[in-house]
Amino acid sequence: MSPSTNDENAINRGTAPCVRDLLGQPVAAAFERYGRATADRRSGDDRWLRFEAPNWTLRLRARSDRVDGPALVRSWTAAFAEGFATVLEALRALGLPPPEPSVGMKDIRLPLRDGAGRVHSLTLSVRHGRIRAVTGFDEPPDWDVETPLLDDA
Repeated sequence: MSPSTNDENAINRGTAPCVRDLLGQPVAAAFERYGRATADRRSGDDRWLRFEAPNWTLRLRARSDRVDGPALVRSWTAAFAEGFATVLEALRALGLPPPEPSVGMKDIRLPLRDGAGRVHSLTLSVRHGRIRAVTGFDEPPDWDVETPLLDDA
């Protein structure tokens, strides 16, 4: 498994948790990456976990995809103490592939694709001009990826 942050030294010094390839992984992978959860509760079929470090908080939602199967990470939200000024900085800190410099705005807004070709949704929350949280979901976005967004037409 990859380390808990992109800072190879210590969990406490990282600015964000590394969430690369976390969607679809068993909950055990989260414990291996981030250590003990500060909160672990169940609500219906969902299991909700919270991991904390001085500079970030990570909330996970997990659910099994079959009877007696392991709970798999279905979504995550990483919240940051300081936030990030750019999308590139936030994605890099999370261990996610940054957009290429030549990529246009439309391409950045297309869904996040993983190594297995699955499509995931990715949202960013901005407060006071800084990216304060990023959320990843294991499902495609609500819009058709071939359909241009309103401001792209």
